[in-house]
Amino acid sequence: MKAMYRLCVIGMVLIVLVSCSSTRPIQEQPFENTKEIAQEIGNSLVTGPGDVSAVSIAIMHEGRIIYSEGFGKRDIALNLPVETDTRFNIGSISKIFTATSILMLQEDGLLNLDDKVVDLFPAFSMADQRYAAITVRMLLDHTSGMPGTNMRDGFSTRLSSEYLQQSLEEFSLSMLKHDPGAFSPYCNDGFTVAQALVEHLSGISFTRFLQERIFEPLGMVDSSVGFYPQDENMAYGYAERETMLPKEYVNIIASGGITSTAEDLCRYSNMIFDENLLSESSINEFLAEQTPMYVEDSNFSKLLTFGLGWDFTSWEPYQSQGIQVLGKTGGTLEYTSMILVLPQSKSTVAVLCAGHMDPLETTLPIVDALLAESGQLPLKNKSDTPQIEDTCPLLPDSERFSGFYGSLEGLFRISFDNEDAAMQFEIYDGSNFVQDKSARHIGNGIFEKTAQESWYVFETHFGVPMLMELRPYNQAEISLTPLDYQRPAIAHEFTAGNWLPTNMLPYEMYMPLYSTAFIEELPCHIYIDNTVYAITDSRQTSMVLPTVRDQSPPRLDEAGHLVVGPYVCVNLVDIPALVSGQSIVADSTATSIWRKVTEQGTFVCTVPEGGRIIVLGPDLSELEDTLFSGKEQIEMDIFGSYVAFIGEDDTVFEPNITL
Repeated sequence: MKAMYRLCVIGMVLIVLVSCSSTRPIQEQPFENTKEIAQEIGNSLVTGPGDVSAVSIAIMHEGRIIYSEGFGKRDIALNLPVETDTRFNIGSISKIFTATSILMLQEDGLLNLDDKVVDLFPAFSMADQRYAAITVRMLLDHTSGMPGTNMRDGFSTRLSSEYLQQSLEEFSLSMLKHDPGAFSPYCNDGFTVAQALVEHLSGISFTRFLQERIFEPLGMVDSSVGFYPQDENMAYGYAERETMLPKEYVNIIASGGITSTAEDLCRYSNMIFDENLLSESSINEFLAEQTPMYVEDSNFSKLLTFGLGWDFTSWEPYQSQGIQVLGKTGGTLEYTSMILVLPQSKSTVAVLCAGHMDPLETTLPIVDALLAESGQLPLKNKSDTPQIEDTCPLLPDSERFSGFYGSLEGLFRISFDNEDAAMQFEIYDGSNFVQDKSARHIGNGIFEKTAQESWYVFETHFGVPMLMELRPYNQAEISLTPLDYQRPAIAHEFTAGNWLPTNMLPYEMYMPLYSTAFIEELPCHIYIDNTVYAITDSRQTSMVLPTVRDQSPPRLDEAGHLVVGPYVCVNLVDIPALVSGQSIVADSTATSIWRKVTEQGTFVCTVPEGGRIIVLGPDLSELEDTLFSGKEQIEMDIFGSYVAFIGEDDTVFEPNITL
């Protein structure tokens, strides 16, 4: 109780910084300062550091668009500017459209959010029998327990009609990482199942459902699933603002496959403000925070949890002043997006860009300005400063929390320093544990990361002491999950090394590279792709981190290939040498064939129609990928490198090494 009291005091002190102040008087429209800040942000994104080449920003207030502007070039070579109806991939903002679709089916009487998915859609199955408890709601609030994201052909240069069915087949072989409803690690796979559910119950494709039930009624004339084949008003992605990237299609449609404009996203938000698509009760459900079971036994009054598709349904310091702000970020290989919605004032800020940005940090200043100019946001009283807590001796039982922990950031080893009264974090870099950060003890088991930035405290969930990270305004989330490092070692056939996929597709934009390693202190675990898995028998592993997103327990097939989710991979040491003049044929049984260049000389190869060549240096850095460069022939000195010949339908390559 003392620890909880002190944490609440810390949060309240920070709230005082904002709430103990006067309110800015209402300004006359047209919100000059808000527009000026939006313009500064747009211009800085396309001219400052980074790869952002095109930006579109739109602002809605009281249900009408008060500002819309484009920045940069949608096509640099043709010198075409970004216009207000220029289309971008919106990435995971697509999730809130999927949630809307499910709510519409609920109003149609075809489902209830708390129905079991398998009862509605018997074709959905998993190897883990706990899957039968997954509800429709769990698909949308990230609590299903599904592994994460099926990436194979998820990002492509073409729209795929096969991705959905292939994903369902992959799910049928998968296990859960936690009991349905227990935790809420971000999970794209749940939305893929939701897409299949929409199609099954509505009897039409998800693309058609979105078009007929959402886009057309809301006047979203510049929105669709994927770009149009001959889309003249789309913003292309660029590498370093110089090289145009291929047109990106996101086949993970329900999670991230919609293309739209900033203005159309504002039009979508009108669905929240007025009962034109959903009833009041459905809108209220859509705006509500969804809480996983671990929150029920938490000592914190506020945890960072998802909504139905939303990343968050409240954000501080706005919430403590009675202002609800919902937010959803979107990120693909080429695009970044952000939408923030304020239901009480019928306001929306949408920022879309070709390239990469920090979506929240970029967009929040516009919201601040809009709230200030509309008289909703009090000014900060700069004279108030939070009290600096003294460092306190460690508690006698602190050492019991020492050990190994996993998170999205990687594998950590936690120890305690009595002299400095601090908790020390070491992170595994693939070969060793190296110092990462520390947090000083300020009393009652509370550790401060940096001055007033965030705090750590251990809290037990389902019998496991997990490390919680507390942020300003008493918001918290699970930061690290402990590993059982005392489990006995198991004899196995896994080996350390680097692995390359043998079943990549010629139009697939994402290429996984895996590295396996073993840690002496964790003899029954394998480290791969920044995640730790428990070795369960000679060729199998299982997930042991219930709160980490995007996991794929590796296994070995009969041929000794490493299978990671949908990818079948070969160890570098098993890749044969390239034989000059020997034809290589890629087909449906082996779509990507790897060879190592062991001869001195110039590698020469024509890229056949429908084919693709990737060249990785000896250190596995990318030297060439014809999908992105568009080259029809390669002529390079690449001794010691690895070459992938990728194709389908008996694609023939004729590589040569010339002196």
